[in-house]
Amino acid sequence: MTDTIEAVTLERDGGAIECFVVPWDTAIFGFPVAEITGIELGAGDRANGLLADLDAWCADHRIRLVSCRLDHTKLRESMALEALGFRFVEMVHQPQLDDLSGVDPPARAITVDVVGRDDLGAIEAIASDAFTTSRFLLDPRLDPDLGRRRYASWVRSSVDDPRQILLQARIGEELVGFFIVEERPDRSVYWHLTAVAPGWQGRGIGRSLWQTMLLRHRAAGATSVRTTISAHNEPVINLYARLGFTFGSPRMTFHWLRETVG
Repeated sequence: MTDTIEAVTLERDGGAIECFVVPWDTAIFGFPVAEITGIELGAGDRANGLLADLDAWCADHRIRLVSCRLDHTKLRESMALEALGFRFVEMVHQPQLDDLSGVDPPARAITVDVVGRDDLGAIEAIASDAFTTSRFLLDPRLDPDLGRRRYASWVRSSVDDPRQILLQARIGEELVGFFIVEERPDRSVYWHLTAVAPGWQGRGIGRSLWQTMLLRHRAAGATSVRTTISAHNEPVINLYARLGFTFGSPRMTFHWLRETVG
């Protein structure tokens, strides 16, 4: 997603919080939304001062929703955030495949190509329904329709983002899924969003689709693939494991609703 990002680093007594206003989520939710991208707390009471600075920054920008992801070992930071009002929403895993040489050919023939603007509507419809285990749909305090709109909006924004490529997958003429990918200078690939069309889920095409994508990246010279997935999405976690992906340190996701969000 593209847009101007208002970023800030709050520092106090050796601690720091990096955060920014998220323009795409702000547009969807209709109120300012922020994300913490890094947090290191100082010792003892000094941490309380840094969190007070965060609260003040949010008040100044009228932030109503703040999200944060932390490594699962950062218990001190997670407890401090919970004391401020953050609530745990999900755990996420970060599958990675650092050797694409052993990817097997898919059992089913799947065609993958770049999405044109004429096909965006069908892809957006998949995105609206596919991400049922995402944090915006898991948090019962948030309107699930807004979460669905967020992922559909991401699809459209990816077409105009020079860092991202929107790819569609078809069996014959039927649309079966899509991937939003980022090809990075170090020859790695990051999968931002991956989805099988709801009507094709449970029909055994996931493995073939993932293999098709991996072989496409290998042919283009990529050496590794990484992504992030909710721990609630057990079928796809198992798919990654069967394909040889390894799993790094899991991360905890927190949301802070500074006011009632309806």
